[in-house]
Amino acid sequence: MKKYTLEENSVTKRYSYLWRMMNDRWAWEYQRRNPEYREDAKTMSRGDISEMEVCHSIKVYKSRVSQSVAERWGLIMMVDPDLNAIEANAVWTKEAYPDQVAINVVPRAIGETCEIYDKSVQLCQISHFTDSVGREFLITRGNGCLFQARCRGLSLLGMEPVKMELTMPDFESYQRKVKAHEEGMRVLGTDPEAETPKWSKRTQILRDGLIVLDCLELGMTRKEIANVLYGIERVSEEWESGRIRDSVNYLISRATALRDGGFRAELLGSNLGPIKQAA
Repeated sequence: MKKYTLEENSVTKRYSYLWRMMNDRWAWEYQRRNPEYREDAKTMSRGDISEMEVCHSIKVYKSRVSQSVAERWGLIMMVDPDLNAIEANAVWTKEAYPDQVAINVVPRAIGETCEIYDKSVQLCQISHFTDSVGREFLITRGNGCLFQARCRGLSLLGMEPVKMELTMPDFESYQRKVKAHEEGMRVLGTDPEAETPKWSKRTQILRDGLIVLDCLELGMTRKEIANVLYGIERVSEEWESGRIRDSVNYLISRATALRDGGFRAELLGSNLGPIKQAA
């Protein structure tokens, strides 16, 4: 897939952190802008989630209260919508995000090492989460991005020594899940170009959609939005032709649909059949 740099201004530069995000992080960016989600998030309290730091600065989170509202939104815990995709501990349920990386947790013999763990704690920041029925998830941050994985098998928090193994995707969703595995491995690398945002056509449209939503929230007109995206000079020259106006209208329609729930199928792969693809 072709990738390229984009000219930035003082507004669009604020969105540069998104260029390395996986689909589930894009999904969070759209969900956190949903007015109904933001309203539900007002019921959150700082004491709802317990937080503890263990060895290697790993943080462990568990809810102290029912998370039925979060589960309705596809999350295991409610998350502050003011936190962006890098900052937020937005952990999707398996049902909401079926293509997330799965890790088998198995017994570890005496003297045996765990390559995934050993490399992750050296290069990444790890957060561990337990949902309302005891299922465990990990968010790993590193190399300018992050990925979510769900754990199955033994508990990572038990007394028994364990190791982690990546599981092979099932046949029906093989392509989607292999892509998630490959993208997730970015956090373990050291990329010398990590500071230079490079966009594909798809991620540019996703980024521009978020900019459009934020501009609309500020009460900006379509022409003012176009000025932000394309520059005042170009807009003044091309606005009357209708092409830029049509582009803005398309972005508004698409971004609004994603924000209002379309991200579930398009970005998370919810309810996709074996032959359908998340965008």
